[in-house]
Amino acid sequence: MLSATKYAGEFQELGVGGRPCAMGGAGVAQYVDASVIYFNPAGSFYTEKSVMAMHAENFAGVVKNEFASVVIPGENRSVGIGVQYLSVSDIILTTLSDTTSPPGSGNPPVPYDTVGTRDVVLYFNGAKGNAELAYGMNIKIFYRDLSVIKGFGGGIDLGVVYNREYFSVGAAIRDFILAPIIWNNENKTKETIMPKFSLGIAPVLPMDKINSTLKFECDVVKPFDIDGFNINMGVEYGYKDFLFGRAGHYNGNYTFGAGIRYKKFSLDYALVLHSELNNSNKVSAGVTF
Repeated sequence: MLSATKYAGEFQELGVGGRPCAMGGAGVAQYVDASVIYFNPAGSFYTEKSVMAMHAENFAGVVKNEFASVVIPGENRSVGIGVQYLSVSDIILTTLSDTTSPPGSGNPPVPYDTVGTRDVVLYFNGAKGNAELAYGMNIKIFYRDLSVIKGFGGGIDLGVVYNREYFSVGAAIRDFILAPIIWNNENKTKETIMPKFSLGIAPVLPMDKINSTLKFECDVVKPFDIDGFNINMGVEYGYKDFLFGRAGHYNGNYTFGAGIRYKKFSLDYALVLHSELNNSNKVSAGVTF
């Protein structure tokens, strides 16, 4: 049985990287570190040879999100690999004292076990291009362990980039070919993840007199399984390419963050505010080589 289920791909949507997450989750048209393969597989072509790792405590630590990646660009092509790990712990399973009767004050739910969930996504990235135009692809493998059911799957991301010194445009399609997840239940149910299209524009404003730079990005994101679209936007102020302050707007929520870059090392922090859930904190570190 095959079904395209709304929100089936939400385990991929928490975002990665302290810098882009602080800028409202906008990263389709920016290529600063190895987190770029998550946002746009073509962006790895314009990224320095680098490795990065992130730890995130989403919704006050309810959902933990780890990500690590490495990107190795060459003369006319680049390759990269990444892994994302999401986990939720201490989920309490309950039953009823009398399973033949409805729940109520005389038949309350009774805890009987504590479980957790895990999601793993592997990214295999490749891109090709020149000084102004690049295109790329991710091949992804999913593993999902929801405690009561497990599944495997995979997908393909496509991306393209037009790059200039002070302006760049990027476009990406996540899960281009209806990414399947095959569950290990009795019927071997197949669930598909619908594609998501993103278009990003990122102008740069140099301010040489004060040794500073302003970078902007606006991403228009259109999930194919949801009506309407989202707009993610952010801004970064950089001083001497050393200290950075960031802010943005993501899915109706505000984001803030800061970063530091010293020689080959970088450290970035993002705070994502949530109107209905607890806040999320994300920290990432990277090195070029």
